[in-house]
Amino acid sequence: MRLLFFSLLTLTITISFAQNNGQFIKEAKTACQIWSENYSPKDSITWEGDCKDNYAEGFGKLTWFINQKIDATYVGFMKKGNPNGKGKYIINNYGILKGNFKNGQLDGQGEIDYTDGRKLKGNFVNGDLLDLDKPYLDLLKKHTSNLIDTANIYQGDGESKSLFYYTLTPKKTKAVLVLFPSAFESCESVISCNKNLIQKSFDKGIMTVVISSNFNKSLSLDNFAFGFINNTFLELIAKFNAPKEKFILCGLSLGGMNAFRYTEMSQDNNFSTSLKPIAVIGVDPPIDEMGLYKRAFDEINLYQSDSIKLNNGQLNALAEDKMLVAHFQEIYGGSPEEAPKKYIQHSPYTRTEQDGGNAKYLIKIPTKIYCDPDINWHLKNRTRDYYHINAIDQTALINFLTLKGNENAEFVSSIGKGYRLDGTRHPHTWSIIDAEDCIKWIEQILK
Repeated sequence: MRLLFFSLLTLTITISFAQNNGQFIKEAKTACQIWSENYSPKDSITWEGDCKDNYAEGFGKLTWFINQKIDATYVGFMKKGNPNGKGKYIINNYGILKGNFKNGQLDGQGEIDYTDGRKLKGNFVNGDLLDLDKPYLDLLKKHTSNLIDTANIYQGDGESKSLFYYTLTPKKTKAVLVLFPSAFESCESVISCNKNLIQKSFDKGIMTVVISSNFNKSLSLDNFAFGFINNTFLELIAKFNAPKEKFILCGLSLGGMNAFRYTEMSQDNNFSTSLKPIAVIGVDPPIDEMGLYKRAFDEINLYQSDSIKLNNGQLNALAEDKMLVAHFQEIYGGSPEEAPKKYIQHSPYTRTEQDGGNAKYLIKIPTKIYCDPDINWHLKNRTRDYYHINAIDQTALINFLTLKGNENAEFVSSIGKGYRLDGTRHPHTWSIIDAEDCIKWIEQILK
């Protein structure tokens, strides 16, 4: 579907009570202290349990109040005024967190039951769902980049300026699968959503890499993001002896656009890339930016005319549409009618161009696109027809490549397979990848 170039809904939700810029507050009767990450004078607490050195300690019950009204309760173990150990946190109008806590965050096995019926369950690390099986989780490594995120290409991590990448490396690496997040999506979400793909890849000797870029411009315009990705690839080759000639790029939504653009740029003499990917995989990426702009503009007019009756999904789509149109006008200097050459220059594919625009660089590159083109879901939940979902451009691209002689260009229709980690039905998500099909395709390319 057209969204989510800018995804207003992250695929995982984290609740954090860890020390950041907060302060300890005292329980009125005992002066026992509890850590509050976002303290307000409206906050007050009660603690039914022991104190040690004036901090809540051991098993007990913590109750949070806002303006003297109960806002949350925690029953479980505490250490130095913070949830540590097994516990249960009930937060009004949010949900219930159960499992093991560390410094106020779910850490280890746990689950979140949201009040609207959604659920996240699995292994948490520092409040993030990072759900690999233990043997693989133990081998998963996070590597901090020397680059500082001055361009804010990775968002959703608060005020952090850290850039990084995750690796899961087999003993002998025969290929590298790089996964790019969608807009605003955390790297941890990418890993959890692709649990089967990542673990099966490891078993087949394929290294998985997840890169922290989720809010960049088109790579051919964004020198910072392009440089970060290039540097990461060079580091993978030098540090892990990753086979330079065996990289496969894959991404969801904006991440898919990154995968396509980097692959195209590697074949374009106007750019200098660290490597040339041997294949590219898109997970419901919007790829024709002219069409993407027009569909967003059409949807703004459709939704704004009757905005009072919009459901939450449509409201989110409307906000995304406005952001997307403003973004394109800023980076390209206007609409497709006003700056057509810019859109063609930086878009992964342009349907109106005889040579496909930048898609001409994919004619000899194995290309695979996964999509859940459930038109009934779109009609019901977004008031969209076929002309307003990503599948229309994706199939046009695959058809273009096939007609130009690409014998390994494939569109995979994954009708009904789109479900997010919290159980929500949504066609625009990583679950539309068939892990076994994807790995089989990669192995055939490697032969």
